[in-house]
Amino acid sequence: MLAVKSDIPIDPGIYFLALKEMSEKGLKSPHGDGFGFLFSTGNEYGIFKSLKHIWDYAHPFMEMKLGIFHARKASPGYNPDLYHVHPFISEIYAKTWVFAHNGTIHGVESKGIIDSQYYFERVLKNLKYNAPEDALLKTAREIEAEKKFSSLTCILSNLESIWVMRYCADNNDKLHTLYYTEQKNVKILSSEPLENYIDIEGIESFRELNNHEVIKI
Repeated sequence: MLAVKSDIPIDPGIYFLALKEMSEKGLKSPHGDGFGFLFSTGNEYGIFKSLKHIWDYAHPFMEMKLGIFHARKASPGYNPDLYHVHPFISEIYAKTWVFAHNGTIHGVESKGIIDSQYYFERVLKNLKYNAPEDALLKTAREIEAEKKFSSLTCILSNLESIWVMRYCADNNDKLHTLYYTEQKNVKILSSEPLENYIDIEGIESFRELNNHEVIKI
């Protein structure tokens, strides 16, 4: 899972390459059950989804100011379905919202949707009456009180800003991590450190998010 945001249009190729390497060779790899990405230029946006392995796919050839990328690792016994590939997108009150999730929520029994879509539906309900940071934390606490889960770590965007939350059931969880990196004019959020997978220069800030932490970029 990876997100980028910039004040000027950028080529996302190097970050897409990082996610490809991460998905094929990183923690809990491979993440080969489909992938998707959303891009926004500020004037238009688009979303792409595929059931192919992300490492078999060329990077997107468009500039963007905001991007959200996700490679999926499905639960054992699950037959991959394009409808279940992240990121997910919905609209409320004339606002477009985009969502991606890392982790598993157990005991979700909503017909036709997976646990991540169930999670997004609950976030959307809380967005009607709460700021995004509050909606994410409120939803996580509600689910925590009701169900078992490994991680509610997620990315949420309204195509203008990006909110990320790290929320793990185990405070010592080393699989569902999030890292914040600033590189010149680009702000990056990634599941693992980018420098583990690509040569990246000009890093100005880098840190791991704490459990139950929400940040906005």
